[in-house]
Amino acid sequence: MIKKLKIGFLSLSVLAFMFSVGVLTVSAAAGDLTWSADQTIDMSTPDQDLTIVSGATAASMVINAGTLVPTLALGDVFTVKTADAGNLSVSPTTGVVITCANGNIGTAVITAAGGQAYTITPSTSACAYQTTATGGGGGGSYTPPATPATPAVPATPAVPATPAVVNVIPGCGNRTTGFSTATGISCVGNTSTTPAVPATPATPATPASSSSYNFGTTTLKNGSKGEAVKELQRFLNEKLDLGLVVDGKLGPKTIAVIKKWQKANGLVADGLIGKLTKAKMNAQ
Repeated sequence: MIKKLKIGFLSLSVLAFMFSVGVLTVSAAAGDLTWSADQTIDMSTPDQDLTIVSGATAASMVINAGTLVPTLALGDVFTVKTADAGNLSVSPTTGVVITCANGNIGTAVITAAGGQAYTITPSTSACAYQTTATGGGGGGSYTPPATPATPAVPATPAVPATPAVVNVIPGCGNRTTGFSTATGISCVGNTSTTPAVPATPATPATPASSSSYNFGTTTLKNGSKGEAVKELQRFLNEKLDLGLVVDGKLGPKTIAVIKKWQKANGLVADGLIGKLTKAKMNAQ
């Protein structure tokens, strides 16, 4: 049975102190290193803290200014994550799974298929929801496909269709950089164009009424009665909004209004509704 060295909180605190003065190499004389508690290591290039997760095992480990290099033996599982929001990359990628949790905490789980040194490089950029493929050969990252755009509502007869405004990636709004606030997915490719809405056609003007008034053939004046007077009263109600009672009786008050109308329309203001006045009224 392989004897494993237990590295607890106190001893890894010493590692962090020793790391500040240069490159640190950790190894066990007989067997693997085993972390019995989470331990955070302060990196300087970039200024990003890494946490080795409790239960991680390695044959040895080298801590550089900007990288963590554990050497794993067959069957070792080494788990490391960013202490704050940040991303991780691991080389080589064989046996490596990288995930991104809430708060943009990047986590790498390395399962050794044989003796191998792995270079873990942190960055302060926000991690995306991605998984580096497990298994042989170069690995690589997988980004979930963007949500397909919602098609625009088909146009209905006589009403132009209103194009749909599509946020391709939820949580990205109109941004094409950074990451979704809802899912953590990269906002690259989140493009959406809203076509201009066609102008509403002008409403045709309502043609003027072509009807004429039958004011009769005789001259109307104060005291006149009959259908011709009713037509005159209808004209005055429509054009001047007088609110006259259409009773076919022409009185002095109405004659006074007609005189004002005649004067305003360039006619002799005599209060007599003759041919010229009737023609002017029908012309309106």
